[in-house]
Amino acid sequence: MKNTDDPAPIMEKIVEALRDKSPKELLSYAIINEKEEAQYYEELAKKAKRASIKALFIKMSEESRDHHEWLYKLFKKLYPGEEPVKVEAPPVEVAPFYPEFESVEDYLSALQYCMESELFAKRTYELLAKITRDEDSRALALSLAAMEEEHYQAIRKMYELMVSLEEREISPLSLEPGGYLFTDNLKAKYFLLDLLEADTVLIVVIRERPENFLDMFGEKKIDVIWVTKTEADKAVHPESLPMLKKRLCQFLKSASESGKHGAVFIQNLSYIALELGFKSMIDLVLYLKDCALLHEGYLLTTAVKETFDPREWALLTSELKELS
Repeated sequence: MKNTDDPAPIMEKIVEALRDKSPKELLSYAIINEKEEAQYYEELAKKAKRASIKALFIKMSEESRDHHEWLYKLFKKLYPGEEPVKVEAPPVEVAPFYPEFESVEDYLSALQYCMESELFAKRTYELLAKITRDEDSRALALSLAAMEEEHYQAIRKMYELMVSLEEREISPLSLEPGGYLFTDNLKAKYFLLDLLEADTVLIVVIRERPENFLDMFGEKKIDVIWVTKTEADKAVHPESLPMLKKRLCQFLKSASESGKHGAVFIQNLSYIALELGFKSMIDLVLYLKDCALLHEGYLLTTAVKETFDPREWALLTSELKELS
């Protein structure tokens, strides 16, 4: 359901209503809008059945609540003993709709709608910052625009991932065994969330702190290997990665023997290539890809294209199917 109404007149009404408001009124307006946005995403999360989409909407709701709390605390600091005031202005968020998610098209429509809404809010606050006469109001409007930009970018990544998978006719729930490549870490995480819904067991070789990586996955059981030069639990030094080949291949074999699909996720091949050299990195990738094919499993990786020369990247993408 794409919003086809021209947003310009609505934006003009909002800006006209807010341009001469005091910082207290503008802050009050933002507090109310963030609260409504949090409720909106919470409702979308309840309706979403796809694990990745549900996780995204939950994240958006939680961040909106955090924004609301931050703005409310700021209000109480600036105006002790007072409460936000009612402001006569249209809502900055486009009027919400709550679709029934039955198909990919439903999810794409919802994500597109949410992107439009966040982008509309961002542009509204930016325009307000340009024309407001009060410096404090201008600074606040720019902060609000930055918040909306963060939401827009997060939703856009999910939208791009789903479009890419749709164009390639790939579904995490019926993925062909083999090797796959992502150029964005967040997109890879969302894909893994959906993959885990397809009777898949997962082991991850990651560069970020395990707690940060696992935060999105809730109670799902995931084996973690942290690649770091520091001394930490379940950590390995980068130079020890080639010695993990057989262990990771055995993981794929054991998963297959138990009637499941095994998946190995390696985060940031660029870092591994930097530490080990491209040849050692690609040897590791090719070995694990072949293990995945042998045992009906998956190798999933992330890499930054700009860190490889064109020939290296061509070899990498000839062996791994680039998803997004």
